[in-house]
Amino acid sequence: MSDTLTADVIGRRVEVNGEHATVRFAGVVPPVAGPWLGVEWDNPERGKHDGSHEGTVYFKCRHPTGGSFIRPNKVNFGTDFLTAIKNRYVLEDGPEEDRKEQIVTIGNKPVETIGFDSIMKQQSQLSKLQEVSLRNCAVSCAGEKGGVAEACPNIRKVDLSKNLLSSWDEVIHIADQLRHLEVLNVSENKLKFPSGSVLTGTLSVLKVLVLNQTGITWAEANRCSPDSQVIRSFL
Repeated sequence: MSDTLTADVIGRRVEVNGEHATVRFAGVVPPVAGPWLGVEWDNPERGKHDGSHEGTVYFKCRHPTGGSFIRPNKVNFGTDFLTAIKNRYVLEDGPEEDRKEQIVTIGNKPVETIGFDSIMKQQSQLSKLQEVSLRNCAVSCAGEKGGVAEACPNIRKVDLSKNLLSSWDEVIHIADQLRHLEVLNVSENKLKFPSGSVLTGTLSVLKVLVLNQTGITWAEANRCSPDSQVIRSFL
């Protein structure tokens, strides 16, 4: 990430050198110049302080050594769901395969294409997927609307445990594109659940929803997927 900060980074889940954290502060920390991110680590032993510096409290942590200040360019904010699938499941062709030319007709005009077979092969690989494991792949969002539904229409089981998802809305944005989804595991994601009566989407077709160590309560879990046959929720 660049050193340019925006207000929406607060609450985002991030990864730094294999460790996960939540952004609690973004701004300047005098007397050192330049922007900083204040993060609360999942592992409090990774931190150095409680969110304060030289007597000023910039953010609060649950543990006295749970916080750190980090430069934005050292932080990984993750990738989208479809990109993570492609990175894990699409087999790369060799250089000779990529250079193959093929003649296709567009209208009445023949056109030479390079890599056409490679693109078709990738699409075929994705469309055949039924079970997807993306544990600890830094998935933070759904990505472009409709992209998952078009590329991976047959997915039935997804493991998204230990990623960088920070809100229930992002889970819904992914699940809503998987019309055959039966099993979803989002354990070990620190998820923010909509407050009050506001709830974006439900997972009515799911058979199993796994919510271990997400911070979501049993009552909230039932609101997430009221018709699921099995709901496991361990805080």
